[in-house]
Amino acid sequence: MSGWMVCLIILAVLILLAMVRVGGAAEFSAGGLIVWGRAGCFRWKVYPRKKREEKEPRKARKAKQEKEGGGPQHKPGGARETLRRFLPLIGEAAGELKRRIRIDTLHLDFVAAAPDAAMAAMAFGGANAAVGMIWPIFEQNFDIRDHRIRTAVDFQAGKPTVYLYAAFSGRIGQFVSFGARYAVKCLRIYQSGKRPANTQKEAI
Repeated sequence: MSGWMVCLIILAVLILLAMVRVGGAAEFSAGGLIVWGRAGCFRWKVYPRKKREEKEPRKARKAKQEKEGGGPQHKPGGARETLRRFLPLIGEAAGELKRRIRIDTLHLDFVAAAPDAAMAAMAFGGANAAVGMIWPIFEQNFDIRDHRIRTAVDFQAGKPTVYLYAAFSGRIGQFVSFGARYAVKCLRIYQSGKRPANTQKEAI
């Protein structure tokens, strides 16, 4: 097989990998929170993980660490000016990242309830008002494919319940190009912040 054929095969594989969608999903119900990761057709559970048997009780291990002085050490904070230089880039990256992420599924069921019927009715009205205000903003800023939001009221239940299922994804190629571009921008900002100090040191 000639060299150019090998290059074409490698290029085709890279293009196919760049088209693969990666993401995750989260579900909150009466059973608790479950989070999955996803790459292509493969899915695995991220949270909760299986509990491992501990050889030593957690409290005893923590007391031993404090006695030996092995507790978490306080880390000094960074300069505020450094963070201030990065803030515009952080805002730009957040705005571009939300356009690269696609929300494949968003299901939300809220059932208002309270010990008093009047309070339950007020909670139901407040939930509908909140959805009416927040949802248009959410829809304008994200690419949402399948969505379902339902609100209801249960005068027999004593407390409200919420069910949420959300799945999001993005292409590997999009994340790679995003990370490479903003890594270069971060490096430029970091280097520009070091130049005045280096210039002053050379002058001395």
